[in-house]
Amino acid sequence: MTLASSWTVLQQVLESDRQFQGLGLPRGWYLRFHYWGRWCDRRQQSPPVEMVTARLLEHRVTFPLSFAYAGMARGILLDREYQIADALGFVPRTVVDLGANIGLGALYLHCQFPEAQMVCVEPDPRNLPLLRQTLMLNRVPAQVIEGAIGVTSGRLNLRFGQNPACSALETSPMHRLDQQVAVTVQTMPDLLTALGWDHLDLLKIDIEGTEDELLSQNNGWLQRVRAIVLEIHPNTTAETIASYLQPYGFHLTRHGHGQEPVYLAMRSPS
Repeated sequence: MTLASSWTVLQQVLESDRQFQGLGLPRGWYLRFHYWGRWCDRRQQSPPVEMVTARLLEHRVTFPLSFAYAGMARGILLDREYQIADALGFVPRTVVDLGANIGLGALYLHCQFPEAQMVCVEPDPRNLPLLRQTLMLNRVPAQVIEGAIGVTSGRLNLRFGQNPACSALETSPMHRLDQQVAVTVQTMPDLLTALGWDHLDLLKIDIEGTEDELLSQNNGWLQRVRAIVLEIHPNTTAETIASYLQPYGFHLTRHGHGQEPVYLAMRSPS
């Protein structure tokens, strides 16, 4: 890394530190968090998990966080990727979070829609303890399902590397990951049947590149979904995803201005 690029990174870290101060974190917290995490990363050591307390909308929340999840935390907490209450125009009563990770997205959605029934689906066994801890600490009455959602039910290998913030099913073209573990996969119709829900108000999708497959194949279940907020990864495009959703009455738009491309799919007015 050159001196110029190091200076650029420092300026970005200082700006993130300033933004985290706006959430109630002490000055210098993110500066320390970032560079201590980088130090551990270079030595191939797992960065420590620490408890973070911050303001989220009108709530005071606490959650476990390590440097491995720093990018995700910036997107959710600083860029407000899932601040969608005004854009939705309705209050969802049922929410499914596909790719719940450590629960920050679910926590953000719960703060907006505290009365909603929520289900968190997460296949990576490294994330599940932190997900449950996030939900427990903030009294989010969400059901956690260990596994993944796919176009067919069964067992698939979940591929992962050193970074627990990133894992993907073997059907995903994203990421070159050198370790794997078998996980249970069920379909969206199977999930909705198991939950006893005939429809779903809000579906959040962040599944590391398998969103293209999920939304393009065996996708009749989309007619039972009212709105979708999703991250679109580089193996596909927003135009392609929109073409899968349009037959079911959805209109796809870019949501927010964060670094990650997050989109909101709403049913067109009839």
